[in-house]
Amino acid sequence: MSVRKRTWQNADGSQGEAWVVAYTDFAGKRRIRSFEKKREADAYHASVGTDLRSGIHVPDSQSVTVAEAGRLWLEGCELDELERSTLDYYRQHLERHIVPLIGAVKLSRLTVPMVRAGARLARCALNRRTGAWPCRAERGAGAACSPPTRQGRAQRCTSEQQTSGRRRHPVAG
Repeated sequence: MSVRKRTWQNADGSQGEAWVVAYTDFAGKRRIRSFEKKREADAYHASVGTDLRSGIHVPDSQSVTVAEAGRLWLEGCELDELERSTLDYYRQHLERHIVPLIGAVKLSRLTVPMVRAGARLARCALNRRTGAWPCRAERGAGAACSPPTRQGRAQRCTSEQQTSGRRRHPVAG
């Protein structure tokens, strides 16, 4: 695996540059991915190295979209002989809420913040259709800290691990 700088001459005479991560996957196929910044290339290099060691790396070109993964999941549910009404509900949920928002995203590019943003958009759309107060803030412990964590702006927030702000008094026994 390597990270290197690549430069080239454009047709208009200007010079272009990119940072390239090159590696060999499980099948022995050489793969590359280009980035504008070295920091992004280094981060990708580290994550691919970890994924390769763990045996879970899937290149973008081999990855399926969220919509295709949903269809495969529904086929598995049918093979498990779930109730028809359950399958209908799963299919409707997939087609109405998931596929329109993130269906075209490849699974290898899907992140938790993308899923949270999709869920937030779906919730807002549902609230507008039903006439409920649009996009109410989430309730519960750590509500102020949850959005940055879910959006990928924070690693972890200790207030999410705590219970609500009220004190619990021991029960006399």
